Amino acid sequence: MSDDKVRTRLRTDEGWLDFQDYFVHRRCAPAVTALTYEGAATAHAQPDVLAALRDPRLRAVVICPSNPFISIEPILAVPGMREAIATCDAPVVAVSPIIGGRAVKGPTAKMMAELGLAVNAASVAMRYGDLLDGYVVDHADADEAGALGIPVTMAHTLMTTLDEREQLARHVLATADALADATA
Repeated sequence: MSDDKVRTRLRTDEGWLDFQDYFVHRRCAPAVTALTYEGAATAHAQPDVLAALRDPRLRAVVICPSNPFISIEPILAVPGMREAIATCDAPVVAVSPIIGGRAVKGPTAKMMAELGLAVNAASVAMRYGDLLDGYVVDHADADEAGALGIPVTMAHTLMTTLDEREQLARHVLATADALADATA
């Protein structure tokens, strides 16, 4: 996202913590009340990333099933990154990191609850807002498909084997291709 230093910090019931202290030393135990991305406002988007997003050969932008607060939003906080993704010609497709109200791993669900968000796939999609052209959710979350206002497809999103990873990747690319075809 940037060659400049951007540091994720969390306000917790123990005060402000650097992400690594929260994640490794404190094992995600403190309750999170806010996040900030120090340095993001003055960081510069990495030129090669911006060029890739402008490349007409770009097939898709995939937002992987990652924690939106600590993996995706630091990228979007860098000036120009959100706009570059939103305005690229390729479809932007996210995969929900929530399955049946639970995170596959890590503190995503815990953080969502502590921040007052519903722990579901729809809440994650709303974090990304107008960036998304499509959203992939697990079959366990099929009831959320119609409420988002964007095309939603269902797939088996829990990836425990290489075959499951490949199947999900093929599904995501097929979703992106269908979105591209629909706008062509």
